[in-house]
Amino acid sequence: MTVTFQTPLRALAVGALLWQFGVSTAAAAPVALVEDVSDGVAGVQPMDYLNAGQTVALAAGQVLTLSYLDSCVNETITGGGVTIGTRESAISGGTINRHTLPCDGGKLLLAASETGKAGVTVFRSVTVALPGAKPKADLTLYKTRPLLALTAPGPVSFERLDEAAPPVTIDVPGTMLDTAKSGAAPVPPLVPGGLYKIAAGAKSYIVKIDPQAKDEAGPALGRLIRF
Repeated sequence: MTVTFQTPLRALAVGALLWQFGVSTAAAAPVALVEDVSDGVAGVQPMDYLNAGQTVALAAGQVLTLSYLDSCVNETITGGGVTIGTRESAISGGTINRHTLPCDGGKLLLAASETGKAGVTVFRSVTVALPGAKPKADLTLYKTRPLLALTAPGPVSFERLDEAAPPVTIDVPGTMLDTAKSGAAPVPPLVPGGLYKIAAGAKSYIVKIDPQAKDEAGPALGRLIRF
């Protein structure tokens, strides 16, 4: 007796759709962060994540500043058409100034991919801490003045973990706080080489400050913590 196995056309169609859905989901992983953009540019605003393949149209004189999460490339683009790549942009009819920033690279890409717009610092490894051992950092900042993006106004606490220091808690009236700006909440600059626990609401992250971190502002890529 001969037994013939046939795959129903419907099953093949469903499988094809699932495969296509998986590919499109992967392709939609965020790859770049909008640092700044001129007023009037459609479809983007500061702190947006962008996906590979997205396009942005800039009129003459309009400026778009991007940072790429994996390659740590920072771009300032003036005028023309912009197509988002995986590691840098392609432009037509405009000018671009491109350089590389210190950043956590793949960690930023992984975190943004896992949460869409939910944040840059969201990955937490579960480890068993030995007595006296320092916890593993979730993220390294390359400036001593972080930029905080919150889901809601409220208190944010800074606790030094690598040496004794009194914790600092500030009340943030909005959902963004740039500690480098004058008039911002009184957050003292974090110490190069220091290890901190920074908490807002129910979330907390272990943050290391690079030993060569500078006490200044600058692009969000090397100093953003998004809760």
